[in-house]
Formats: sequence, structure tokens, C-alpha cells
Amino acid sequence: MSVVASTSHEEARLRFRVFTVAVLALVAFLGVRLVQMQIVDRDEYVTAAEGNAIEENIVRPARGYVYDRNGVLLVDNKTTLTVTVSARYFDRADLPLVAELTGVPLADLSRKYEQILARSGYQTAVLMEDVPFWAFARLKENQYRLPGLGFREDQQRRYHSEARLSHVLGYVKEIDATRLDNMREQGYRLGDMIGITGIEAEYEPVLRGRVGREYMLVNVHGMEVQPYEGGSMDVEPESGVGLELTIDSKVQALAESLFVDKRGGAVMIDVETGGIISMVSAPDYDPSALAGRMTQADVDYLYRNPEKPLFNRATQANLPPGSTWKPFMSAVALEEGMITEDTELFCGGGYMLGRFFRCHGGAHGRISVRRAIQVSCNTFFFRLMNDVFQTPDGPKRMDLDTWGAWARRFGFGTLAPLDLPDQKPALIPDSAYFDQRWGRGGWGPGFTVNLGIGQGNMGAHPLQLARSTAAIANGGTLVTPHLVERQIDPATGEARRPQHPRARRIPMEPRNLQVVREGMRLVATAGTARRSQILASRDGRFPEIPIAGKTGTAENPRGKDHAVFVAFAPYDDPKVAVGVIVENAGYGSQTAGPIASLMIEQFLRGEIAPERIPMIRSVQSFKSVGRI
Repeated sequence: MSVVASTSHEEARLRFRVFTVAVLALVAFLGVRLVQMQIVDRDEYVTAAEGNAIEENIVRPARGYVYDRNGVLLVDNKTTLTVTVSARYFDRADLPLVAELTGVPLADLSRKYEQILARSGYQTAVLMEDVPFWAFARLKENQYRLPGLGFREDQQRRYHSEARLSHVLGYVKEIDATRLDNMREQGYRLGDMIGITGIEAEYEPVLRGRVGREYMLVNVHGMEVQPYEGGSMDVEPESGVGLELTIDSKVQALAESLFVDKRGGAVMIDVETGGIISMVSAPDYDPSALAGRMTQADVDYLYRNPEKPLFNRATQANLPPGSTWKPFMSAVALEEGMITEDTELFCGGGYMLGRFFRCHGGAHGRISVRRAIQVSCNTFFFRLMNDVFQTPDGPKRMDLDTWGAWARRFGFGTLAPLDLPDQKPALIPDSAYFDQRWGRGGWGPGFTVNLGIGQGNMGAHPLQLARSTAAIANGGTLVTPHLVERQIDPATGEARRPQHPRARRIPMEPRNLQVVREGMRLVATAGTARRSQILASRDGRFPEIPIAGKTGTAENPRGKDHAVFVAFAPYDDPKVAVGVIVENAGYGSQTAGPIASLMIEQFLRGEIAPERIPMIRSVQSFKSVGRI
């Protein structure tokens, strides 16, 4: 019995020693690891711990305000509530609760959440923007049930003017994945807003301002607890630079009202500075619809509408200018020495070239350049484009490449140096174009004669028409069109002018342009633009504004013709030039001419004379019909 007891006692002592050694070894191991973590690798683990406890929040600055030329506020910002999500803390199983609390469809939230996960699972991103206060309150009340969900105040564009200016201003939206990949080095992050079109895009670097940063302590659920280091590490945001435009918002509002239910565009430009006073493209859109959450109706109107409201017809259209091309043709023929101001060409009612090209207004007999512009004699300009003329330098014909070179000198067929990204050159063909389309030797004068009257394989848009008309009005300077006159520092109020490219001089004798101006004046006083005259007001408050212009009716093989008009005013001391195209509206004298006339009156007088109000109603009653 004693032997058994002794053996049992020895076994117990052995087990105790083994257990003691094991415990001491474990304690030693933990002690070594603790020393390593607390002393040897302290910096590494402190950084990791702070990364888990401190969250960097971007504080977005107020985007720069926008004003018109008279200091009228066009665009500022309003404060909105945004719901953010940190995917590393958030459980997607909580999305149905978020949808229930906010009334946002679960499918929309799920789609947005998947987009966030596809970009980054670690950055805080925008889940919902422009959240109504009632939805914010419900989410805030239930935030303890929704780890990873957060809130912040954001800025959203707010529009004040009666004029929508949608194609001038453009719009701002959350940066997409493609832009973010390309612009991340410029400081853009997930959820940032960026200008997409218009001056919002062109002047994005200055409008955006400089972002700030704030650092917050967060708990294990991703909820903010308090500012880190009492906010001493935070960086204040800097507001964006304000822009003063060359636009006159009253002229713009009037012009937009005249384009209701129409397709087309109009541009008014300062003939000396190139400042754009009005730019209209119709149909347009409400920029505020793109500033926040879009409804399905908004999406359908903007992106599925065959009328293409996002398309800027003022700078991207490619439509034949019709007879508004004739002043240009006159100036070129005079400069090339093909005719003089007294040369008379015979019009028998048309021009025979394989087939009969009919003249506008019947037979005009022998006619000189001023009267040819006045009565819009097609035959005169067919002959300028195709006949051989005897000049002091020998026989000369208007070959296609000479015609195209002069067109580009007047700003056609090229991109203008405009501070607006949405622009196309429109078509000014050369011999290479016709060779490509019809084959070398497959075309001849019958294909190009129509170019003399602004028809056929060519195109222009209202900006080009206004700019070239300004060059005729000012004696041959091709001005630089621009929309921004000054940039205003929000902190100091200091204003500076942006650097625009210098204007170019067209190599043309001033006398030749004067002859053209005289012909355009006759169009207004005794030609097809008589209705567009701006006579002295009946109450005696306003004197006459003498204008010079040219109507055009551009043939449209697929529907009703397009109405076109160019003008400058006042005739003796030009201040503004206008180019107008109204698609599928018929004669230029009926719609395009009155639109230009009313725009000129509004700008130069500041109001429309009472007796001209019926003209506004008459123009508004016209509608673009049929296909473009």
C-alpha cells in the first residue's frame, strides 16, 4: 500500500513540474512578444492602431460663383445632406433597412453599393446625395443599427437667373470611374463633384477650389466619436474662384423664350472684344435637374430624347448657311480681283450648268455686288463660284481650295479658340474631300457651284456665323470668342482677366468689306430683312438702331427648310453681331431675322419697345416641324 502511495506521489510531483515549466514558457513567450510589440515594433503598431481609430474626411470647398456681365448672380451653392458608407464596416444585409428608412428603392441602393465596392472597399464613399431632412433624421436615429453609415454636409449648384444658360454653364456631377482613374493625381477622390460640360468643365480647376481635411476618432463600428487632437490637424478648405461672364442674362432669357418649341441656336458677340453676349441652343435642359438626384423622367428627357437637348447646336451644328454665305462670297470675289464693286453680271433667272440652277426672285438682269446681296441673287453667286473672270493677273476662277482657304480665314471649318469644350468645326470641303466622296475625276463644277450660295456639301453653326459677321462689321478682325471676362478671388475680391488667344487679322482690303457692309445695309432697308429693322420707338424714348444683315433659307432635302440670319448693329458704329439658325422653320426673314432683331434691341436699348411686343408673340408661335 505504501509503495503504491509513493509511486502516485512521484507522478503528481512530475506532472506539477511539467505544468510549471509549460506555464513559465508561455509567460516568457508572451513577455517577449509584448516587449517586441511595445518597444521593438512600437512605431509600426502605433501607426496601424491610429489608422483604425482615425478617419480622414475630405471637406469639400464651396464651388466658385458665376455672374453675368452686369454682376447678376447666376449660380451659387446650397448646402445638402449626403449619406456616406464605409464598406469595411458596413454589412450589405443592412441595405433593406436603409431603403426602408429613406424610401429609396433597394435596387438603386444595391447598384450604388456595388459600384462603391468595385472602386474601393476601404474608402468612405457617397451612398446617397441631396437627402431630405426627414430621411436624414430617420437614419440618424437608427445609426447605431447601421455601422459604417455616416453623414456629411455637401454643396450643390443652385441657379438663380431666369435664363437657363444650360449649354453655357454646363453641369456638375459626381466623378465617374474613368475620370477618377485619370485625375486621381490631381487630388480627386471617390464621391468628388466635377464639371462635365460648359464652363463648369472648362474652368473646373479654378471653380473647384482647394479641398480641406478633418480627422475624426471613430469607434469599432465606424461611427465618429470626436475630432482627433481637438481638430488641430485639420486643414480648412478654400472656396473656388468666381467667374464673371460676358453673357447678358436679360438678352439670354429673351432669346431662350424665342426658341421655345424650336430647334436651332443663336449667338450674339461683341464685334470688338469677342465677348459672347448670348448663346442659345434649343431644345435645352434645366441644369438644376442634373445638380442632384435625377428622376427617370429626367433621364429619359436628357438621354433618350431624339431632339438631343444635350447637343449644343450653337457650337456643334453642321447645317448649310444658305444665302447668309453671300456676303462672304462677295468679299472674297472682290479681294481676289474677280469683280469690282461696279462689275455687273447678268441674271436671266438662273444658271445653266448641266442642269438649270434657279435664281431667287426671278430674273434680275445686269446686277452689281451690292444689289446682288440686297436681292439675294443666286445667279450672281453661282457665277462667282464657277465663271472665269478676266483680271489684271489674267483669267481667274474660284477654285475649291481657294474658296476653302478664305472660308477658314473667316473662321469656318475650324474650331474657334473658345473657352467652351463643346464645339465642332462643321464642314468646309476641299478637293480631297470631294475625291474621297465621289472619286478622283468623279466630280466637277456641278458639284461645287451650290457652295457659292451656301448650299451643298458644307456646313456652319451660329457661332461661326456670328464671328464671321463680326469680322465684316469691324473691318476684318476675326475676334476671339469667349465667355469669361474676369475671375474673382473669393477671399480678396481681386479680379483678373483670363488669357485668351489674340484676335487675328483677315488679309483683306477694308474697302472690300465696306462694299459688303453697304449691301447688307440694303438688305435691312430695302430687302428681305425689312421686317427686322429696329425703328425709333413711338413714344420717342428710343432712336432707331440701324442694322445690316442677310437672310437665308437653307434647303433641307429631308423636311422643311432652315431659317438663317446674320446681322450687325448699329450700322455706323458696330457693337454686336448675331448669327441665328432655326431648323425646319422656313424663310429666314420670318423667324431667324426677328429673333436677331429682338436680341439686338434688348441689348442696345435694355428693353423691347411696346410696339414690338407682338413680334415676340409672333416668333414664339413658330415651331420647328418635321425632321432635321
